[in-house]
Amino acid sequence: MEDFDSLVMGLAEFFYQDSKYPHPDLLRLSCNKLALKITAPPYQRTTEGFFTLLEKPLYEWCPFNIPQEFDKEFGLIYDGALSEEASEYFYEHLLNEEQIFNLSTKNKQIALENFQFRKLLNSLQNAYEENAEVAQEEYVLLRRFLIDNPYATDEQIREAFSKTRYIRSSEVGELYEDCQQDKTYWCCDNCGPLIEKDGGLRGIKPSVCNDHRKNLNQVYKISWERGLRQIKRGIHWRVCLPGIPEIKLFENLKKLQQDNSKYLLAVNLWPGIDRYDLQLRFSDDSVWAVDVKDYRSPYALARSLTTIYGEGSLRYDKSFYVIPQHRLRQRKDYIDILREEAKLSKSIQIKSEIAFEELVIEKISSLSKTKKQNK
Repeated sequence: MEDFDSLVMGLAEFFYQDSKYPHPDLLRLSCNKLALKITAPPYQRTTEGFFTLLEKPLYEWCPFNIPQEFDKEFGLIYDGALSEEASEYFYEHLLNEEQIFNLSTKNKQIALENFQFRKLLNSLQNAYEENAEVAQEEYVLLRRFLIDNPYATDEQIREAFSKTRYIRSSEVGELYEDCQQDKTYWCCDNCGPLIEKDGGLRGIKPSVCNDHRKNLNQVYKISWERGLRQIKRGIHWRVCLPGIPEIKLFENLKKLQQDNSKYLLAVNLWPGIDRYDLQLRFSDDSVWAVDVKDYRSPYALARSLTTIYGEGSLRYDKSFYVIPQHRLRQRKDYIDILREEAKLSKSIQIKSEIAFEELVIEKISSLSKTKKQNK
């Protein structure tokens, strides 16, 4: 295992374990390697000093080979927890079936949580060959339930999946963990379950949502019920968080579709068991494919972009990558950088959330004018 990967895994295990001592073996080994290699800035031998160092951008201090998937402008720690970039790298690149047997017990447990959702996804993808309509409906039900219900009771899970053909409620229940009756839980409409820290509340992805004052409308306390469960951290990170901006755009477009159903015939969510995020069908038989991408770094996102799949019923005339508006508020040149860095065909358009919605409105207006002219 590469030194950088060992360091990230050691930090992940440290922050996710219940007790901070003793330090995980991987973290102690990485600390020793860093002590031998770091010369400037001086290596910090106290835990506090070490973590302060790891909060700084990697390009300032890291002597290890840094993978191209990780943006050197960011650190490994933020606000006393694994940073967003480190979490993303951990879940997307380190937790895979090929190296699960090399993981520590804690990291293996986190990996298995992700594989539980992968097992459900594979089951639905196989069922899609047998009955595409039912499999698609059940995938949307599953994904929306997890996003809309980061806290759920056993009874709610059983009720939601009591009549599904390819999904068992017990399998969905494995994506949750039990809540403690004597513990207070909080949630945010914008980013899901919150963590209490130093008297305040912290979200899992601060660059998306970093204001969690308890008197805000989007922040609410979870009332205790028997059988209450919370979505597991890995499922929250990989399944729920990406789906929040996707559903937001979907619901905005559905309102447009309902008001203009003669021209925008359908807006389909996660077609083909999530081959891409949204499919728009217009009255002139044209089809648009949309993928929503919510990355803090446009450079990291650029390296991950590929041509959107478009075979069979998923074929399209135009394809778009759509960036949530909050990313542009954080960095005005976000889309310019993304367009310059991404190795994409010119036929794939990159739009902000607002710009894409305006483009859909223009399309509807154009179809309306054409129809009037043909009368």
